[in-house]
Amino acid sequence: MTITVVSLLYAFVVGIIFYIIPVNARKYLLALASLTYVFGLDKYAGAIVTVTSLFTWLFSMMIGSFVEKGEQKKAKLCTFAAVCLYVLVLCMFKFLPARGGLLGKLFLPIGFSFYVFQAISYVVDVKRGTTKAEKDPINVVLYLSFFPKFVSGPIERFEGFNKQIYALKYVKFKDGERFKLALYYVLFGMFMKLVIADRLGIYVNKLFEDRGNYGTLILIAGVIAYTFQIYCDFAGYTFVAIGVSKIYGIDILQNFNVPYMAENITEFWRRWHMSLSSWLKDYVYIPLGGNRKGPVRKIINTMIIFAICGVWHGVGFSFLAWGLMHGLFSGVDAILKSKGIELVRKGVIGRIIMFLEVAFAWIFFRASSFTAAVSYISFTVKNLVMGETLWAQLHSLGINQVELILILVLVTLQIIFDYIAYKKNKDIPSMIASNSDSVRYAVFYVLVVTIFIFGIYGPDMATKPIYMQF
Repeated sequence: MTITVVSLLYAFVVGIIFYIIPVNARKYLLALASLTYVFGLDKYAGAIVTVTSLFTWLFSMMIGSFVEKGEQKKAKLCTFAAVCLYVLVLCMFKFLPARGGLLGKLFLPIGFSFYVFQAISYVVDVKRGTTKAEKDPINVVLYLSFFPKFVSGPIERFEGFNKQIYALKYVKFKDGERFKLALYYVLFGMFMKLVIADRLGIYVNKLFEDRGNYGTLILIAGVIAYTFQIYCDFAGYTFVAIGVSKIYGIDILQNFNVPYMAENITEFWRRWHMSLSSWLKDYVYIPLGGNRKGPVRKIINTMIIFAICGVWHGVGFSFLAWGLMHGLFSGVDAILKSKGIELVRKGVIGRIIMFLEVAFAWIFFRASSFTAAVSYISFTVKNLVMGETLWAQLHSLGINQVELILILVLVTLQIIFDYIAYKKNKDIPSMIASNSDSVRYAVFYVLVVTIFIFGIYGPDMATKPIYMQF
């Protein structure tokens, strides 16, 4: 869901109805509320997720029937057809040129990249026998369209999510601990998204659009700013989605585990967008042979999954380049590990190298094209000496001394929060919720006041998650 007042009020109203109606009607309410929300965002996206849900239910029932009868060839053929259809439609939506009007909207369905991966994992798991085909199509509709996570994931697995659908009737309104968790996930997520990410985004946008007018230090700062912007944007959105889901007694997957605390690029991908990483591992990397066929094949498989990861994010060579860079970095890290070279992949040195690798690759991810990314890097190298002073460039960005201090304080706070979460092996919202009443109340008021005073919002500000475009 988008992080707006309307969306949060909608979730709250649905929550009230959820606890009033008969418990057996709860899943129907959530399915209806989810489809209503998606249709409200975009009627074409609503139509597409509805059709996809019905096709997924039909495919799963057919595959499940073949598996029960022991007709493995038919089950395999049906699964292959379903996966090919999903991939074909995904490629059509991503690569067919959108020329405005009806087609322009039809070819950009919100959330499709996320829930189509859920659909693929479901039918494949039914074929593998790790989950049973669900007879009730409402469960499949809710699985694919659940509105708190619809626009940007996480990418759920059917088995775990479906168990929670069946457990909805046992969710109690008097579960105070769950509501405390929900509140602090939402508040901390809004802090990360509205206060940090959206504030950094104002200046990052200017720098990437007008890169030729700024010097080396400012352009480097812009890359670092985007590195924190995309993290706070996506992780903040995920925290809000987790919090809202808890209102209805549903625990969705954690998508982030302080990724910038990783000591190497391999660990980074165990902590960044974890639902996508695990999906690619289970449904692409391992079927390709994983690391079971020697180091060369392992590196090739790694490059393949990161190429897919890049293309999944968007059209254009810049996204492919971003994915291949991470594949290359991961391949080098695997070689260093196999050689026992730990100095550059552990501790402070490892973290610095990891951060530099990730930040450099983000240039290609953020730039409007591959050429624009190369241009940004070129200006970073060439504009070492600028006619304007550093302060003059900051002022042209709209950053005064107070704003600069605020940005530095906010980013520093986020680093401290992540370090604490890393050391405690527990996310910040959970730590807040488990604390004493006095601490929780103090944090509540600080977060609310901070969001109201320093949050970037309003009719002219984009509060949509960055990953919503994918």
